[in-house]
Amino acid sequence: MSTLIREDKVVLSRTHVIVATTIGSAMEFYDFTVYSFFSLIIGELYFPKVSPTNQFLASIAIFGVGFLMRPLGGIVFVRMLIPSAARKRWS
Repeated sequence: MSTLIREDKVVLSRTHVIVATTIGSAMEFYDFTVYSFFSLIIGELYFPKVSPTNQFLASIAIFGVGFLMRPLGGIVFVRMLIPSAARKRWS
């Protein structure tokens, strides 16, 4: 796992990138798995005045919103950061 430096840029080895990506994906799946295991308890705590079925559905809906917003947030932040990065690079 060596890194190469070329013209003030760090180029990571393929192994380093694969390990970092695997760790990030494992953490993401762990987060969603824990939430899905506790969705019944979350439904009871946050939605106490509705039926158990609706409690479960509401907690799963929150899970779904979070799952869908991650890629949309990525698109928005990339579009915000690309002009900023281009200005830094060319100045």
